[in-house]
Parts: sequence; C-alpha cells; structure tokens
Amino acid sequence: MGHIVQFAISIDDETIQNRIEEHAYKDVLNKLTKNAVDSVFSYTNAYSRDTMWRNLMEEALQSFLEERKDEIIDKAANMLADRFQRTKKYREAMGDAIEKDGE
Repeated sequence: MGHIVQFAISIDDETIQNRIEEHAYKDVLNKLTKNAVDSVFSYTNAYSRDTMWRNLMEEALQSFLEERKDEIIDKAANMLADRFQRTKKYREAMGDAIEKDGE
C-alpha cells in the first residue's frame, strides 16, 4: 500500500543572506589575518616566531598604555574614590568633619 506525504519548506531569504554576510566577513577577516601573519613570519622558525609575537604584543601594549595613560589613571582614581567613600571609616570621618565645621 502506498502513502502520500506532503510537506512544505519555508525559506527566509533575508535570514539566510544575513548569515552568509556575517560568516563571509569573518572568513575574509580570518584569511587576511592568516595571510598577513604568514607573510610577516615567512622566514622564521617556531621559536623566533613566538619571540617576534611577544615583542610585537609588548610594543602594542606599551603604545596603548602610553596613549591612554591619563584616562586609565583617572578611571582608577575614580574607582578607588568610589570604593573609599563606601567605607564606614570614611562616613565616620565625614560625619565628624561636618559636625566640627557645622555644615
């Protein structure tokens, strides 16, 4: 005895296109990164490649920190001040200072 089975497929073209674009961007970026790394390190062995990576990363990090030194210090100072203001000793000292000055 034969059976007839019917089914429908719904295809969302926009979703498929978005996924393809997302993955294509990542794939192209990964390929460009690999090509750049391979060309930079084409004449090195594994040990010297690691050393060169370490030096590049140290230089990039040092440059990043130098460029944003003031911003980092300001944020750290604000975080420290915020934490300090939440302590019991700070509130007691401020209460004493306010009582002493009468403000």
